[in-house]
Amino acid sequence: MTIPRIYLPRPLETGDACTAAGDQARYLRTVLRMRAGDPLVVFNGSGWEYDAVIRQRPEGGISLEITGKRPAPADAIEITLCQAIPKAEKMDAIIRHATELGAGMIIPFFAKRSVPRWPVEKSPQKRARWQKIAVEACRQCGRADIPEIGGIVTFEEMLLSSRPGGLNLIFWEEESAKGIRGVLQDPRQAGMKSFLLVVGPEGGFEKGEIDRALQAGFLSVSLGKRVLRVDTAAAAVLAVIQYERGALGDTERGG
Repeated sequence: MTIPRIYLPRPLETGDACTAAGDQARYLRTVLRMRAGDPLVVFNGSGWEYDAVIRQRPEGGISLEITGKRPAPADAIEITLCQAIPKAEKMDAIIRHATELGAGMIIPFFAKRSVPRWPVEKSPQKRARWQKIAVEACRQCGRADIPEIGGIVTFEEMLLSSRPGGLNLIFWEEESAKGIRGVLQDPRQAGMKSFLLVVGPEGGFEKGEIDRALQAGFLSVSLGKRVLRVDTAAAAVLAVIQYERGALGDTERGG
């Protein structure tokens, strides 16, 4: 039986007494119907997992004792996903899938063809919502570290995230010279451990944006013959990279 996991955003050590409150307490009490003496796993985003046991169930919170800790296995590669903000609630699914597939940071940005636009004052609310979705995805998938959701930026600001020594890829449906498989299997990229991936909006990137990305050191890459939905593309890219670098299909659970 899978042991339930919850998130507590505080420092933890073996022997600590702590309290799960709010949504976490409701999840344990109402959804899982856990009782005193039941075991669970706690994570706090530090990359460690903590064994715990429920001691009491007072109204308003659930008392826990931390009984042990262990480092969670870390991914061997570092991935940043730069995602053009799509319409409606598609970003929610993108955040969930990117978290499950090991993105260490997610940078939302506006491209020329991005449909959503909102006042600057709404950006912190959006970011907080997406960070909460990432935490929940970590709880569900067994991940012990939490990806950072970056501030919402422009396309030009996003280009400044390119990493010297890393593989910086921008995915473009009109690219005909380079495909993702060929780039990853190129012997010159065999030891590459750092990836920055740029996925566009529903209408794709304009040619001028691709030109600016190339000037900033990015490679323009195709995902293949099919044009993927925006909420599918990021998951496909991450899955391909994780598989090629051995993180999918391995029996050891990643952190």
